[in-house]
Amino acid sequence: MFSRNDKISSRQIKRLLIFDLFGASSLLLPAQLAKSGNGSGLWCILAGMVMAGLYLWLLLACCSQASSDYLGYLKESWGGFLSRVFYFCYALAGIFTCAWTAKLLAELMCATLLETKEFGAALFVILLLALYGGTAGLEARARVYEILFWLLVIPFVIMLLLCVRQVQVIQWFPLSVENHGVGWAQFCNGAWQCFAAFLPLTFLLFLIPHVQDGRKAGRAACSAAVISGVSLAVIYLILLGIFGSGALAREAYPAVTLMGMVKIPGDFVKRLDAVMVGVWFFTLYALIGSGLYYGVNALRMSAVKSGGCSSQNRSQKQKRVQKWWFFVITAAVYGIAYGLHIWPQAEEVLRESFYVAGIPFLVLVPVGSLFLHRVRGL
Repeated sequence: MFSRNDKISSRQIKRLLIFDLFGASSLLLPAQLAKSGNGSGLWCILAGMVMAGLYLWLLLACCSQASSDYLGYLKESWGGFLSRVFYFCYALAGIFTCAWTAKLLAELMCATLLETKEFGAALFVILLLALYGGTAGLEARARVYEILFWLLVIPFVIMLLLCVRQVQVIQWFPLSVENHGVGWAQFCNGAWQCFAAFLPLTFLLFLIPHVQDGRKAGRAACSAAVISGVSLAVIYLILLGIFGSGALAREAYPAVTLMGMVKIPGDFVKRLDAVMVGVWFFTLYALIGSGLYYGVNALRMSAVKSGGCSSQNRSQKQKRVQKWWFFVITAAVYGIAYGLHIWPQAEEVLRESFYVAGIPFLVLVPVGSLFLHRVRGL
């Protein structure tokens, strides 16, 4: 029998974060980085990893000083009103992350698996699954990802190894920023995009109270960030070596295209790309579930004084209220995701707003909290 004490292990937290970090970054970033010019995209990934390491240190410093949960820590630093405003902003970040990722996964399914291109139906099914996962709780989600981890990793690694023989190393060069008219401005833009891919590490702020051994959570998160960053670099180099920077930049989902190019001896699988798209289905679904789960809980905690993380002693009435929160927010997510699909300009505005305002918010709030804690001697 599994325990239901609202706690997860450090191993589970690592796999949760790997799923959250890997999906969208491996699907979209290689094509975006190819526009930076040959191997300079590799330096963008490394720069993003360095910034992610500093950000992770910042998050762990906040978690180590928190006496209870992150909301209580913000209250000690900023007071009750501002802490709830910040939590509301965190909730918006989670909800919009959920909507954007759900839109991406629905479009991926329509492009690779569904002939009728029923975006609305695909989006509905995805969010219905996310709703079920969110109401099931954190422990249930952690167990599912723990089971799926090696079932997805082993076939994917084998596929990448089969692709290595097609790599033309000459296409990685020149490994410099100043090449083919590409300068430092584009490099900084690519590094900023890579750093943004690591921002699901923010979920660690809400995960720490649920970890059985908090001391191991930092090492688990660090391991997840390193594994995801190295995997992204390897995938980028393989794609760059096979497609070249020009062709790679024109691909919508280059990693999925690559899976379709692999030939297994015996040719017993005709649509290997359709089979391997399951890797991105589950990783993107993980990010959808995380965004929905933490977004709903952060919104509840910012709006309801007695709100908080679920506990074993909650009444049945509180559980029903939480489910209604999930139903309402999931419906809102559906509308946002469908709107992003219909109006690509809205998605571009959302992306630019996140780069300009969202990332500074996620970084500066922990920085300010640490500073205020030190000034006040807390």
